[in-house]
Amino acid sequence: MFWGVITLSFLALLVVVKMLTVLETRSQDLQFRNNTRRTQETTEELDVSRRKYLIAVKSEGVSKHKLSQLKTRWANLKQIQITSAQHEQRTEKEIELTLEKVVMEALGGPTARRDSHFKRVMKVIAQLIDLDKENNSEDLISTVQEKLAEMSKDGSLDASPLAQAREAAKDS
Repeated sequence: MFWGVITLSFLALLVVVKMLTVLETRSQDLQFRNNTRRTQETTEELDVSRRKYLIAVKSEGVSKHKLSQLKTRWANLKQIQITSAQHEQRTEKEIELTLEKVVMEALGGPTARRDSHFKRVMKVIAQLIDLDKENNSEDLISTVQEKLAEMSKDGSLDASPLAQAREAAKDS
């Protein structure tokens, strides 16, 4: 009987150890499953994060590309505007020089010196051109033309020394 009790206690001990082993195994299995699930979730989150990052990098690259294109277009537009403004200035300067040449011819040719009468005539012409650009009034232009015709009839328009010298030569 003694051997029976020892055998029975040994069997009871084995059953208790087996139960503890099974419980420990189940506990470790549960931890393994939880760890596996967390690893999968983390992997999925990492994949989503990578995709978002790639999308952000691509959109940043596209934005930079679009920005560089817009900057290039803007620079080209500025260059075109500068070029057209320079062209307009050049054309305006050429017109002024042509007008000055015509007035010099009218006042006695290219040898005539630029005296105050020439400067006054140029100033009046420039003012008339400005008035014409601003108002484009036909009445104003016709009135000025009439006044100039009257001034040329009574001789006040020919007040330059060259014109006076011509008149003196005609009279003698």
